[in-house]
Amino acid sequence: MIDIAPRESASSWLSLIETTPSLVFDSDVCRGQWSALRNALPGVELYYAVKSNPYSGLLQTIFEANGHFDVASAAEIRMLEQLGVSPSRMIHTHPIKTELEIEKAVAFGVTTFVVDNVDELWKLIPYRHFIRVMLRLSFIAPDAPIDLSKKFGAPPPDALSLLAVANDSGIRVDGLCFHVGSQAASANTHADALSFCIGLSRQVQLEELTPIVRIDIGGGFPAHYLGEPVDLETFCAPIRNVLSEVPKGIEIMAEPGRVISAPSMALVCRVVGRAKRSDGWWFYLDDGVYGAQSGRLFDGMQYRMTVYTSAKERSPCVFAGPTCDSIDELGRFPELPILNMNDVVVFHEMGAYTLASATQFNGISPPQVVTRVLPCLLPGVGQSL
Repeated sequence: MIDIAPRESASSWLSLIETTPSLVFDSDVCRGQWSALRNALPGVELYYAVKSNPYSGLLQTIFEANGHFDVASAAEIRMLEQLGVSPSRMIHTHPIKTELEIEKAVAFGVTTFVVDNVDELWKLIPYRHFIRVMLRLSFIAPDAPIDLSKKFGAPPPDALSLLAVANDSGIRVDGLCFHVGSQAASANTHADALSFCIGLSRQVQLEELTPIVRIDIGGGFPAHYLGEPVDLETFCAPIRNVLSEVPKGIEIMAEPGRVISAPSMALVCRVVGRAKRSDGWWFYLDDGVYGAQSGRLFDGMQYRMTVYTSAKERSPCVFAGPTCDSIDELGRFPELPILNMNDVVVFHEMGAYTLASATQFNGISPPQVVTRVLPCLLPGVGQSL
């Protein structure tokens, strides 16, 4: 979706930044999303997925909201430690780790790790007296565009045998976890997977293995990119229905990332070049897929845009990023105003997997980040396409 607004209206964005491109972070939006998800999942302990956006201001906001953190590397642990976050508020959820990575994480004081196969269990044997482990199972949401169970997760039928091996090795596997995929359209697979894990915990008890005392339902909670805004209360209803079946003594956890970070940032760009070509006008922006918009390539994401221009004449057009690579393309549109140099384009919901995966290709630096209050976009202002 593209909104067209008067060029002078861009001042509400430009007043917040020193230069373009810039990512504008709003801590109030971040706190609001965190609170909304907490309310939608009562009794569930939230662990923010640092990988989705490691911006220090965002991490600090969640820390101050008494949040916990899901980390995947010693570097992420170090970032949190510098903010004063205790390792007791972190879980290391990467299923595949080098021995050096495990050693560093344990040295920092992290005590929870995740595995999904026997070889990963062997790596943890030297630390078995100091750590707890969760077994990751593979559940795939058919309505999630980004499949995270193809690369990780043990087949559910193998769970009992893996838990038995861990038990015989003296490794305390007292948790189960899964991730159904990112940007899920519904929480039905979350609910089904949680039900399975509850049943598995009862089987574990019958087999007299290490009791399951926590289940991590992962992430996958969606952000509002295109289409209707996300109502987290409604989205999480299937999970809440199953929460009532959780036996006493089992803690439920979740690893939200995109749903928290995406709405908390917007990307402000300018048109830095334009050219009329055989397929229409090309508009070159000062950020692209090698900067904050890698999600277009990696995740197939499309972002809501607001274009600020005084142009009236229209044409087919192509938006492109600033690098020399032809893959740095941001979208083709059958009819848009013929933009002028320095017209402003704002991309919304730009906090997730943007800053985290930005590069310096062609020597072009990623967008700067500033902490400000995001402008309120009033409905009915401008024109939607």
